[in-house]
Amino acid sequence: MRALADRLAARTLELVDIPSESGDEARIRERLLELVPPSLALEYRSDDAAFFVPARRTDAPLVTLVGHYDTVPAQGNLPGRIADGRVHGLGASDMKGGLAVALELVRDLAEVPHGRADVALLLFGKEELPYEHDPLPELFARSRAIHETALAIVLEPTAGRIQAGCLGNLIARLVFHGRSGHSARPWLADSALARAVEGIRPLLAHPSREVVVEGLTFVEVLAVTRLQAGIADNVIPGEASATVNFRYAPNRSPTEAEAALRALLPDGVEVEVASHAPAGRVTVASPLVLALRAAAGLAEVEPKQAWTNVADFTAHGIDAVNFGPGDPAFAHRRDEQVEVAALVRCYEVLRELVTASAPIGEDGG
Repeated sequence: MRALADRLAARTLELVDIPSESGDEARIRERLLELVPPSLALEYRSDDAAFFVPARRTDAPLVTLVGHYDTVPAQGNLPGRIADGRVHGLGASDMKGGLAVALELVRDLAEVPHGRADVALLLFGKEELPYEHDPLPELFARSRAIHETALAIVLEPTAGRIQAGCLGNLIARLVFHGRSGHSARPWLADSALARAVEGIRPLLAHPSREVVVEGLTFVEVLAVTRLQAGIADNVIPGEASATVNFRYAPNRSPTEAEAALRALLPDGVEVEVASHAPAGRVTVASPLVLALRAAAGLAEVEPKQAWTNVADFTAHGIDAVNFGPGDPAFAHRRDEQVEVAALVRCYEVLRELVTASAPIGEDGG
């Protein structure tokens, strides 16, 4: 146990210490490619994603471990360190710890007899950027093997809990038009800023909404994140804009989400969709998810109150869940960290899932 803990901690620290802010990922990408064992064949490769698959067996489902290798910008938290039973540093929670678990597991599986599932590995970047940078849609368009996945496990930070589905993420720019004029004679102008303030008032007052999907309670939230107007201190603005972020439940389609936002706005407001990541379908009762729950000793599955790449998989009819060692409370923080004990537990749960001898469905899964 001690050897495993030391190995996982050392690998996590190694990955933390490789600079990998979104858009500057070449070094960590190449290091990860070096670490993938030869037992996994490179089935797909682009600048920002690599998919590795084992020799397939006809009687074994394919479990794909999924991890992104980029991070948010550093906040004085490099290099990392190991202290107090934790790995500290940029990306430790989101998600260098999850990457370390996935890498060490597939490396170890190369040395042991096959279990009840084949295990593939998907590594990708640019996850911390807006949805239009997501490299996975191209993967799904070009890879055949990815569609053989029976369950994708996205190792996002979940503090060792299984989180199903994910919220949709709609970002829209609202444009309000008026008529510019001199600030000394504002009655001759029509302030677009005043129109914007009135227009976003119902959005600011819009209550959160609890939505139950497959027994899981998601919270829909709508937030105004930017308000912009004005070209000079003595000019009444003729145009103003507000940016809105709508996080919506998995029971809405993208079209329904956009319609729900528009229904809250006054007539005449221009709505420019800047980014739109669809929600992820909730998967709680598939045989492999039940087997994962049994391996983790978890009686319940939680909702994912955020967007993750689970949505990329469920959009193609592939079951997917979030399960990782990091604590989401530490993600993107200056004091980002992951417990070494959590790395070990995540590794052991995943190893139990894929190496147990009983077929899926015969052992409580």
